[in-house]
Amino acid sequence: MLLETVKLTAGFKLDGLLPESLFSMYREIVNYLLDYAWAKKITSFKKLKAEKYNELRMKYPSLPSHYIYTACQMACSIYRSFRKLKRRGLAKAEKPFFKKKS
Repeated sequence: MLLETVKLTAGFKLDGLLPESLFSMYREIVNYLLDYAWAKKITSFKKLKAEKYNELRMKYPSLPSHYIYTACQMACSIYRSFRKLKRRGLAKAEKPFFKKKS
């Protein structure tokens, strides 16, 4: 018997524009987490989340919790990728940073 996996996706349209401050706030959080991960050499999502999640929830009480959770995941993946590029000599920067809108 052949098993298939079905993935459901949905498109959404937004009424109006998202506030620019939301993007800049998220970028600020990710860069803060990247600086912390770089300084402490943390590549584990669980460890980074355990050390910084509660502090960021107190600092940004208006943000939904999944924003901070996702920022921790993103910071860990960016830092791991940066370390790999640095070992190969392909990273031009001294430390990782996040500059995109997402």
